Amino acid sequence: MMYNYSYEIVDNTITLKMSHIINAYSRLETPIVRGEGVYLFDRDGKKYLDFAAGISTTSLGHCHPYIADKLKEQLGSLWHCSNIFTIPKQEKLAERLAALTFADKVFFCSSRLEATEAAIKFIRHYFYSKGQEKRNRIITIEGGFHGRSIAAISAGGNKKSREGFAPLLSGFDKVPRNDVRALEEKISNETAAVFLEPIQSEGGVYTLDVRYLQKVREITKAQEIILCFDEVQCGYGRIGSLFHYQNIKIEPDMLTCAKAMGNGFPLAACLVKDYIAEAITPGTHGSTYGGNPLAMTVGHAVLDIMLEEGFFNHVQGISRYLKEKLLLLAKEFPKIISEVRGEGL
Repeated sequence: MMYNYSYEIVDNTITLKMSHIINAYSRLETPIVRGEGVYLFDRDGKKYLDFAAGISTTSLGHCHPYIADKLKEQLGSLWHCSNIFTIPKQEKLAERLAALTFADKVFFCSSRLEATEAAIKFIRHYFYSKGQEKRNRIITIEGGFHGRSIAAISAGGNKKSREGFAPLLSGFDKVPRNDVRALEEKISNETAAVFLEPIQSEGGVYTLDVRYLQKVREITKAQEIILCFDEVQCGYGRIGSLFHYQNIKIEPDMLTCAKAMGNGFPLAACLVKDYIAEAITPGTHGSTYGGNPLAMTVGHAVLDIMLEEGFFNHVQGISRYLKEKLLLLAKEFPKIISEVRGEGL
């Protein structure tokens, strides 16, 4: 039996305590109590550089003053409102995202997982609404990661995330990355969509070839297959633009985003072209907390900062600086660092 422990310090004496948190994470014993900018602080005031940014999430830093002030204003006004009512800040954020991207409509939710579930459901319901219910299979890329629900690990995930959760859901066909022939061979009259991360994150930070993605876009358009990009980790500013698809000039039909979208506040979305959105009618999908006023306030604040003049140029500049330094480290320590790969931050 495995036990999970935490500890507390009283009068310079360390006491181990059994934790009542499910042991789903390999946690360090460092008790983090505060964050400021790129730093975290433990109970003793020791400072740590949060190089992981809360796992690709706090891209604007911890407790950003502008975001915190906006959130405090909203706290005294309205926290939660059912989606059976119109939420003005939700309408406005959807309008801003539509103006900034390929999308016509936006579905707001609270996590990558919810965005993935929404994308899968929207894809299948679109073809169902067209009388093509047998067209429900989704092609994904080996090594891809889309979350940890049964549907998400059926679509992607590594061996460890999938092991012990059988039976997984059918309807997903995996192909090797950057292999056009393998993708073409997998397409059938039951194929509804191709769902992929243009930069695989959890799978090892593999950037898919632009020529490959261009070919995928050509194939999906020719065969009226939906192309959905998962930009949960590579998107929302980390790449030096709002989304990576904008860098490579390949527009998908759908896109999922989360993480940096709320800078640590639970916020995610599924961006969709009109022709797909028309199939999603009342009762087909929903989210209790999705698009709540607090999340929308944060979403606006994050966009305000990212759209400031020079923001993305700054991201590109420090990205180049980071890569140059990493390459120097790899050259100096070839036995420790075998390769440096990735784009942006």
